[in-house]
This record gives sequence, C-alpha cells and structure tokens, in this order.
Amino acid sequence: MKTTLSCLLAVLLLAYNAAGIANPQHGFFNHGEPTTTEEPATFSMRENDRALCGTPFWDDLYALTVNVFSVGASKVKLHDYEEQIFSLVRSSEEFGGSAGAFIEHIKEIPAQLVQIIIEDSAVLDSCANFSVAMVGPP
Repeated sequence: MKTTLSCLLAVLLLAYNAAGIANPQHGFFNHGEPTTTEEPATFSMRENDRALCGTPFWDDLYALTVNVFSVGASKVKLHDYEEQIFSLVRSSEEFGGSAGAFIEHIKEIPAQLVQIIIEDSAVLDSCANFSVAMVGPP
C-alpha cells in the first residue's frame, strides 16, 4: 500500500510539473517583472525590410521595366513584358532552384504593374518609387 501511495504521489507531482511546463504562466516559473516597450505594435508584411534597390535582381528588374515602358505605357505588350520578367527571374542567382515557385508567386504582378504605371508614370522616375509600387513602403 505504501508503494502504491508513493507511486501515486510521484505521478501526481509529475503531472503537476508537466502542467506548469505546458502552461508556464500558472507553473513554478518566475518570469520577473513584466516588460513593456515604447515601440509600436506593428509589423511589416514584407519578408524583411532590407532595401530592394541596390540588389542585382531588383536593379535589373527596374532597368528592364524602364526600358520596356520607354515606348509608352499604352504600347507595352503585356505577354512580352511578363516573359521578360520571368526570364530575368530564371536567370537570376537570387532564386537558385526556386525560380519556378517565385514565378508562380508573382504571375499576376506584371499585369498589375502595367496598370499602375499607366495610372502613374512617376513610378518609373526612381527605383525607390518602383519599389513602393511593387511591394509597398519598407
């Protein structure tokens, strides 16, 4: 009987400790004083906030777009522009073996970008403007 009670007590203690580990706010852990921060509770939807302009792929994409649109936005042939972008992605070292997945991810963007540039040609005035038009502000 003593052994059974000892085992039962051990099991209960293990279960109580496991509950504390699984839910630390109610366990044995002393987390110290709560911390607060003055930083806003916002986040970027971009994968990271590094500057896009200045990277080889991004600079090439911007130069390609400026060149394609030099004939006038209304004269751009969407299919040709898409193929040039997808070719650039395939040839870029930035995507390695995942170029196909990236092309699938961006397949709707060239058409959207054409429309954006038709509505606001200032997008092509600088790489920074182009970057904001493509992915939003950093």
